[in-house]
Amino acid sequence: MAFYENAYSLRDGAVLLYTRPGRKKTTYQARLKIPGVGGYIIKSLKTGDLSAAITEAEDLFYELRAEQKQGLDVKLAGNLRFKDLWKLFYETHQTGLSIHRQRLHTSFAKNYFVPFLGEHRVADMADAFVEKYWDWRINFYNPVRREAEGNDDPIPPNAASIPSQKTLDMEAGMLRQIFRWGKRVGCVKREPWIKPPNVKHTKGVVRRPTFSESEWKRVYEHLREWVTETIVTSVGENGGRLNRAGPNARHRSQRELLRHYLLFIANSGLRPNEARQLLWRDIREEEDEDGKPALVIEVAPTTKTGARTVVCREGTGHYLERLKTLSKYIKPDDYVFSGADGKPVDNFNNSFKKVLSGLGLLEDRWGERRSVYSLRHFYCTQALLSGVPIHVLAKNMGTSITHIEQHYSHVLTVMQAKQLQTKTFRPAKKVAAKASETGQKTRQ
Repeated sequence: MAFYENAYSLRDGAVLLYTRPGRKKTTYQARLKIPGVGGYIIKSLKTGDLSAAITEAEDLFYELRAEQKQGLDVKLAGNLRFKDLWKLFYETHQTGLSIHRQRLHTSFAKNYFVPFLGEHRVADMADAFVEKYWDWRINFYNPVRREAEGNDDPIPPNAASIPSQKTLDMEAGMLRQIFRWGKRVGCVKREPWIKPPNVKHTKGVVRRPTFSESEWKRVYEHLREWVTETIVTSVGENGGRLNRAGPNARHRSQRELLRHYLLFIANSGLRPNEARQLLWRDIREEEDEDGKPALVIEVAPTTKTGARTVVCREGTGHYLERLKTLSKYIKPDDYVFSGADGKPVDNFNNSFKKVLSGLGLLEDRWGERRSVYSLRHFYCTQALLSGVPIHVLAKNMGTSITHIEQHYSHVLTVMQAKQLQTKTFRPAKKVAAKASETGQKTRQ
């Protein structure tokens, strides 16, 4: 037993106290054998006093037995760190998550969860410690705080100085999901209290960056000319060498794909990730109640809100038919918006950003930066103004009525323009009668 010094046995050898040789500081360790659990559980007792170590070891033994009766994995629950819990959770759920959700989980874990929570043991994670995460997270991109901490890493250009309430709520939901899964499989004894604070950015309605009809017209008219731009050749100053300007065949193909993708999003209201997973077999044409053709899309169940049926605006099918003539991937199981390799295009945001920057439309009038997702907001706004009932629109877009009322209340107000712009406000009958009795005039 050269590995052990000052060995002391309890409970017929089920608990062994010892110190390690060659250490400057004498600290007792406990090696515990729990009935029904393979191998040993080893834990530092953090004391050099034998009597205190015996008391601590006895308490630990009873605690582990109690956790075992609760169905916990006692070998994991005591020493499991958050970074290991996250790894176990992600490896278990990865195949069932959409690409979009995989990116969200890995991004949040890499940038925020693991840096703050990663090295801490789940068993010791008190509510007060988790509560500190939110202050750290909200000020993560605060230049003053970063300078004080000596963090000179560049701040990403698309990083918000203060995260939105929706982002914090999403992070809280993911953390709760991780801890609840850990508790369900026996890795976590208790789920800490996880609730983000309310972050107030502005007063009133939270508007999503979108386009006016005239702005969107500028965009699609520009795209129409953009895809037909040809290669221009000219002789160099010294002669003999031609300078080429304009897109080549591959670039024109990419521009056509972007153009039709943007037209489709603006007329279907799909989320970018829903369009990314769209296959040709998910699209069909049906007749509406007037016998007119209607383009119907089946959204994949692996998307954010699961499977649903979407009816697109009139004329949307024309864009897809035109795209079919440009693509070589038009079999039922091919992706609609695929690159030259047949795989779905990962992200159109960078290309769209360049288009908007060139038109001076990258930011809206409130300074909010537009993206491909802004076309979904454009679709919602135009549908509301066209008189589509809010409950029908919410179902078609895969969102809630409350969400539309919260973010598009300014549009709902415009829809009541006829009632709001009345020239006179007529008093109630009782008030008018009372006024006539007293000889007073009611001012309009």
